[in-house]
Amino acid sequence: MSQKRKNLIGFSLLLAIISFVGFGCTTAAVTSSDAVPTVTSGLLISATTSSSGGQYAPKNVVAIWVTDNSDKFVKTLYVKAAVRVSDLIKWRSVSSSNKTDAITGATRDGHGTIYATWNGTDINKKVVADGTYKVWMEMTENSGAGPNTSFTFVKGTANQTITPANGANFTNITSNWMPL
Repeated sequence: MSQKRKNLIGFSLLLAIISFVGFGCTTAAVTSSDAVPTVTSGLLISATTSSSGGQYAPKNVVAIWVTDNSDKFVKTLYVKAAVRVSDLIKWRSVSSSNKTDAITGATRDGHGTIYATWNGTDINKKVVADGTYKVWMEMTENSGAGPNTSFTFVKGTANQTITPANGANFTNITSNWMPL
């Protein structure tokens, strides 16, 4: 069985558990070594990072954030880059390093699956209008910019599960929007 199929099956099981048990909506993100985040409404994202062969590999820094369809910053979801946060060039330029409500931590020791959730609010904790949004991901193992990728999704009244194309060093990306 392919790795992508295994990840899709795992993500489907995760969604089934979330739907069955019912959890509170929070903005959270964890690495594969932590528990999987839980939501009853909002956006659940998973992606697997891989090495780009950088000078610090396998150590890496990562950011995940949301913008509106015009690329205006909405909210950071996940930043693992305490000392090397300056290497997340794209995220810093868009967000002004705003980490309100984001899960943060030190540089990651290796690669694996990361999870992030978004409860549909901006940095002021206000619910944003339904519409098309982008999720951005950036990762680097170097001193300086690394690969980034993005995908769009629709925040609205209907469930939406998408599996975007793999991006540079981000694979097995899955996104599920669950409205209230």
